[in-house]
Amino acid sequence: MDVANNGRIYWVVDVDIQGYFVNIRHEKLMKLVEQRICDRKVLKLIRQWLTAGVMQEGRVQETTIGSPKGGVISPLLANIYLHALDAIWEKRFQEVGTLVRYADDLVVLCHRKEHALQAIRVLKAVFAKLEPTINTEKSSSN
Repeated sequence: MDVANNGRIYWVVDVDIQGYFVNIRHEKLMKLVEQRICDRKVLKLIRQWLTAGVMQEGRVQETTIGSPKGGVISPLLANIYLHALDAIWEKRFQEVGTLVRYADDLVVLCHRKEHALQAIRVLKAVFAKLEPTINTEKSSSN
């Protein structure tokens, strides 16, 4: 969507990651966490948190994939996981627009429509490597 800000028009690419907290791969996440944390006890606690399971209809179901949605640690883990996107964007695509991200929510503010379309292509390519999928029904680039 185009948005006015102090007389400037921006194109906003609003991206929803499809089932991010449900689909995040534990192995890939833990490799990224291990790049930042070396304390084995903390790493073990994070692994236990990820595999603790969820309660559904009075029964605990094991989890081998995903991060606890609504869990206090989940936004932190999402930020660690998606930091790769931040680094790639900052290094190679700043001229396309400003990436604003917290956990699994993100927007890209662009000055021109062409940049907004390029931002979508770049995000799709980066997500192909990281494995999240853009939810095209909930994302917009007007």
